[in-house]
Amino acid sequence: MARVDKTDSAVGVVRGTLAADIAQADWGKPLGVGINAAGLTVRGGGQSGVIGVLIADKTNYKAGTRADMFVLADIVECAGLVPGQKYFADATTGVISTTNTGAYVGFTVEADRLVVRL
Repeated sequence: MARVDKTDSAVGVVRGTLAADIAQADWGKPLGVGINAAGLTVRGGGQSGVIGVLIADKTNYKAGTRADMFVLADIVECAGLVPGQKYFADATTGVISTTNTGAYVGFTVEADRLVVRL
């Protein structure tokens, strides 16, 4: 399960309210998120484009819940990453991969460490 290892909450974290529930299958995975026209946090780009990375869990997955969006952070214990690669968030689903289908979110230093720089 992915978790944040390092961030500075004064400059690296933005709080937003979730527009919709995030499925339990996606808990613990970094997801690219944006802001919709109503000002709520959504998977993918929404109205704003991808502006942060969210890690949903049992405390912040329901619509209406406040959640942290990371713009400057080291996320560790990320399964399935390749070291030394650039990572992008899909503009529709928010899924993070090496395929440039949305916004650049960061790079890997090790196989399980995603360095977020938005």
